[in-house]
Amino acid sequence: MKRLIIAAIAIYWLGFGYISCAKADTWVMNNNGGGQIVLTDRLCKGQKSIYYAYTHTTQAYFDGCWALLDGKVHVVWEGGQRRVYNLNDFVADEVTPKKKGTAL
Repeated sequence: MKRLIIAAIAIYWLGFGYISCAKADTWVMNNNGGGQIVLTDRLCKGQKSIYYAYTHTTQAYFDGCWALLDGKVHVVWEGGQRRVYNLNDFVADEVTPKKKGTAL
């Protein structure tokens, strides 16, 4: 049920207007490092309402956890860095997750 609520909020903020558009499991935004920030619908380990995110550039890969609060995407990256992003900057997309140790 929580996933459905989060998906409905995301659809509203992304301006899709109807639920049938949101079949993607990820939301993606390009970053300044030539890669992407990827929000998934997979729960962060040991969490009940915080979801897994990752970002990659041509040089690095970072894991994090995200939640939607007041229409903004709040991410805590590994190492404790906190960032807030506009939900409107993300687009629903299916992305093959990059794995640590693979070529970026």
